Amino acid sequence: MNKQSFSYKYSIIPLLGAIILSNGFFAKVSAQDISAPDTTDSALATVKNQEFPQWGYYTIRRDFRKCVSPICGGYFIKQVNLKATPCVDGVFRSECYVSAIDWSSLKVSPYQLVKIQNDDGSRLLLRGNIVPVTFLGFGEFGNLRVKEAFIAATNTPEKGTFVGLKDNGIRCITTPCFSTDQLVLNKPKISQVSSIDLGQTGATQKQLDAATSEIFGKGLIAVGRTEVVENVDPTKRDTKFVTTQFYLRVESN
Repeated sequence: MNKQSFSYKYSIIPLLGAIILSNGFFAKVSAQDISAPDTTDSALATVKNQEFPQWGYYTIRRDFRKCVSPICGGYFIKQVNLKATPCVDGVFRSECYVSAIDWSSLKVSPYQLVKIQNDDGSRLLLRGNIVPVTFLGFGEFGNLRVKEAFIAATNTPEKGTFVGLKDNGIRCITTPCFSTDQLVLNKPKISQVSSIDLGQTGATQKQLDAATSEIFGKGLIAVGRTEVVENVDPTKRDTKFVTTQFYLRVESN
């Protein structure tokens, strides 16, 4: 049996052992440390699934203030799952202002790039890091250099914890089977779930198929909560991730 052979006839279906469905001050930090650079992943002993980058995920909103650029007109960004985000000046704030978003490292088609740039930010999730940029007469500002971009599957408001869901290769002959790693974004936390419920997202069949492929590929970004489904036999409790929203990766060229 392979993943292509499964249908989504029911709201929750089996899939290789998983059920897939439907403002304080800190010490100043250097700009390259902000958002946890790539080298941080390998330094965290608690992160075992090294194929999935766990750090540097931001939501964004446009700055509509009317004043001279670069002071205004950029974006406000914040790291998901965290109460405070480190800004370019080393201060942790609820969100950081950046003068621009640097898309140069995002290898996507011109059509995809225009689509992303035209979004108001409400459905975007970006992975990247803040880099310092100096403007003559204005000083230093931060720019968000993007490595990956993700778009929400629907307009349903996300509620819960942002996680990465990725197949870990475990195969079982019975259930529950903890074959999916659940990696909390921007935190050194990883656990396993035995099923995933995408039924609350309102996604289309095509989007559900794409989500399944992401789980078995680079990993799916999802938002939701973990539930333990009780069973008479405590050794067979199903740990389920109930998804309120998921984000599909904008694929590179």
